[in-house]
Amino acid sequence: MSAAFILLAVSASTGFAIGTSLSWFAILVSSVALAGLSAAVLQIAGFDALPGIAIIAGCLTVHQLAYTVGVAFARYMHRRKQENHARLPRQGT
Repeated sequence: MSAAFILLAVSASTGFAIGTSLSWFAILVSSVALAGLSAAVLQIAGFDALPGIAIIAGCLTVHQLAYTVGVAFARYMHRRKQENHARLPRQGT
């Protein structure tokens, strides 16, 4: 069962990291890689097919939700940085 929690944590962290810095194509590639990695890990851990499929679906869902949160966070930080830059006094005027 710890393998499933580790996979969920990896899914969330990679999804957030990709969302803050990379494009949508990266989430596509990483989702395929994550599904393959999850299937291999769960097979080695001795999970049956149906629980394994459910865990992989959960991992992909968490991965994509974390990507969405990462994109929103990156946009928020970019907007905040622009607002702070606009507040700076201009030199030479």
